[in-house]
Amino acid sequence: MPDREFVERAVSAADVNALRMALFQATGDLEVAAVKAQRVAGLVADTVVVADADADLIRSKAVDYLIAGDLADEAHVPSQDEISDLIRMAEARDLEAEDLFMRRQILSFPDWTFQREPKGETSAPDGYSVAIVGAGFSGIAMGVQLARLGIEFTIYERRSEIGGVWSINTYPDVRVDTLSASYEYSFEKKYPWTEYFARQSEVRAYLDHVARKHGVFEHIVFDADVTAAEFADDVKTWSLTVSVADQEPTTVVANVVVAASGLFATPRELSVEGAADFSGQIVHTTEWNDSIDYAGKKVAIIGNGSTGVQLLSKVASEAASVTVYQRTPQWISPRAKYGEAISDELQWLIQTMPFYWNWNKYIAGFASNDLRELLIADEQWIADGGDVSKRNDAMREMLVGYIRDQVNDRADLVEKLVPDYPPMTRRPVVDNQWYASLTRDSVELVTTPIDRITDSAVQTADGARRETDLIIAAVGFQTEKFLWPTEYIGADGVSLEDVWKVQGAQAHLGMTVPGFPNLFMLYGPNSQPVASGAGLPIWLETWCSYIAELILQMLDNGYGSTVIRREAFDHYNEQLHKEASRLIYLSQTSATRKNYYVNKWGRLQVSAPWDGEEYFGMCVHPHPGDFDFEFASAE
Repeated sequence: MPDREFVERAVSAADVNALRMALFQATGDLEVAAVKAQRVAGLVADTVVVADADADLIRSKAVDYLIAGDLADEAHVPSQDEISDLIRMAEARDLEAEDLFMRRQILSFPDWTFQREPKGETSAPDGYSVAIVGAGFSGIAMGVQLARLGIEFTIYERRSEIGGVWSINTYPDVRVDTLSASYEYSFEKKYPWTEYFARQSEVRAYLDHVARKHGVFEHIVFDADVTAAEFADDVKTWSLTVSVADQEPTTVVANVVVAASGLFATPRELSVEGAADFSGQIVHTTEWNDSIDYAGKKVAIIGNGSTGVQLLSKVASEAASVTVYQRTPQWISPRAKYGEAISDELQWLIQTMPFYWNWNKYIAGFASNDLRELLIADEQWIADGGDVSKRNDAMREMLVGYIRDQVNDRADLVEKLVPDYPPMTRRPVVDNQWYASLTRDSVELVTTPIDRITDSAVQTADGARRETDLIIAAVGFQTEKFLWPTEYIGADGVSLEDVWKVQGAQAHLGMTVPGFPNLFMLYGPNSQPVASGAGLPIWLETWCSYIAELILQMLDNGYGSTVIRREAFDHYNEQLHKEASRLIYLSQTSATRKNYYVNKWGRLQVSAPWDGEEYFGMCVHPHPGDFDFEFASAE
């Protein structure tokens, strides 16, 4: 046991609300239960605070408890009613039963909260297999689920390593923009993240660890590009065309295909006239490698989304000069502890204090439960002279103040940086000293559109030419191209891309499409809800469980295929669009401009418009009446 001073430092670094909940759950101490936590309204979301004296009491009791060493058994799982009461205590408010279903699961007290559990011996016939396309967070989650069920599967990964977006992006200072504690699978507990917001290399190492530990790694075929997949309706199987390394393409047959290529899989090209004539180096952020040298160079960064914002500070610290080309200003906000390391003392507490990991994970995400309020316009507020709503307008005021503070109130920068649309209309971006970097003498912000690239410069529409040695294209991904570049041909011989040419990509619950039996997708159209309380990996587990249940239904009943019914698909997407129309993404009052949330047909294409609890209820189990099941023909 560490000495008392070490334990005190560990406890002082802990989130006091998570510590309060863990301590009460472990000890049942009524004095801890009597602490009056208060819910405080914030600009983005509410927080729960306790008075300083009560915080000192909690920390003191936690130190004594840890030093005593008689720790509670974490294997004990509270009852559903007990968990509900604990959640109400943690959130310092009364919650209705319908608001607690997902919340109880997020705490992850059982080891496999979101997984379908195996029921005896698998009923899969010999040769039955599932093909998974992609070995990022989605593909690995699906692999873990199938491995637990004893269903044979193969993951085809076109790169030479796992990681997906966390393999392809290695540019300077790339990291998660949500807390590491919420960006992890629920079944891999107490992973020792070294930073509050993990860097790319650590996230990729985490995925590698999970894949090896849970029996997935040996099922991955690397350097394997699935270029096409076609469904044979008579035998109910998919034929995949797979190119492995430099070999000739081969055909692989699978009963089920899970497309796990993700949303951020296809980089957007830098489509600027003259780029091919540039004598320096142009590098897309997805093509970054260790040989790229920006020290002492004149650098142009094109783009100010999450990628451009993350890398500027690092590049500007070493480059001779940096010109940032901004097309549209973003709302860029700070994050507490962004870039900070998790201390050794707190690491010890996370590993040692019973239930702290669970509550820390829960509290890391629960603030986002109420984010949806920021996305709904208040008509009365607007009629009284407001822009969107009281909370959204207050957030705007706060962010404008933050911009002014970060750029030392320089009028020339403030004018260029403050957006003319409401916060949350576009994807929020986390500040990595981007605003502050713009105040460097060596950094220039340019908002005049780029006209062309010459052999040695970037030329803007006003005729100005800025000499450049290195162009960094932080222009993002072709997010409208779901499942790209694999061509999927369904039962009627129609390409999925052709189906989606009508109104853009649509799916039932983001996972299934009529006419494409036994094809499931992860992180498909309208997947992650706009406000959820849970990180993406937990949603991936939820969707994998849903898919696994459909596979088990086929196996248990001898069916060869299942497909979403057209009526269920249409009804779902009608309701989705109706609900999305309430949000400021599509609202006429929001001055919405083009962003990847909304496609060219004016439909929300990335997120699910419901709150997490409601959407989770839809995704927990497939509704039997929504699907058609068929037997394969006898051969």
